[in-house]
Amino acid sequence: MKLENNPKISVLTTVYNGEEFLKETIKSVLNQSFNNFEFIIVDDGSTDNTKNLIKSFNDIRIKYFYYGGNRGYKNLHNVINFGLENCNGKYIARLDADDLCFRQRLEVQFNYLEKHPKIFMIGSSAEVIDKVGGKVGKMIKKPWPPIVIKWTIGFNNPFIHSSIMFRNEGMSYPSFAEHFFFIKSILHGKKIKNLRKKLIAYRINPKGMMAVHANREMGK
Repeated sequence: MKLENNPKISVLTTVYNGEEFLKETIKSVLNQSFNNFEFIIVDDGSTDNTKNLIKSFNDIRIKYFYYGGNRGYKNLHNVINFGLENCNGKYIARLDADDLCFRQRLEVQFNYLEKHPKIFMIGSSAEVIDKVGGKVGKMIKKPWPPIVIKWTIGFNNPFIHSSIMFRNEGMSYPSFAEHFFFIKSILHGKKIKNLRKKLIAYRINPKGMMAVHANREMGK
């Protein structure tokens, strides 16, 4: 498949020792109904088979970057920002390494942002899946207008990180906690909101990056 010189969307995933679910995650991106994208995968110093798994996909849309020695969850924003610096798309879609995109995710969000130029970022609802992909619930996000999110963002995180797509305007992550990226966006005058439609599958993963590093800090 030919990759456009200026892809419309950059899908950005950071991964650390994600071989268990990463193959399924990558397939969910490559199988999108919208094809004009690049897939930026930043390896945060994995010690398992993550690199070989990524390299096994013969798809020109995948761009693999090795960030270096893993410095823990609290350094995650630097890894994400490294990835952002290598994104060429008009829009950036985030996806965690154990979550899944539904087939029309990119198409739906791209079309929305194209039709609503004053909206900086859009999120969505999600199916909740377990380790083996079984449906265990759902997270429904109400499509509150941006003004409501603006006044509630300080004490409530209304977004599922893997569901967001935003304009590539040089906005960086100020912290490993993605909530602060949303707050920063609003402080810079950006309008952000959710779609009610479920566009991703959010995996409950006890071995995920957040869970692993939380257990390390608690000495487990």
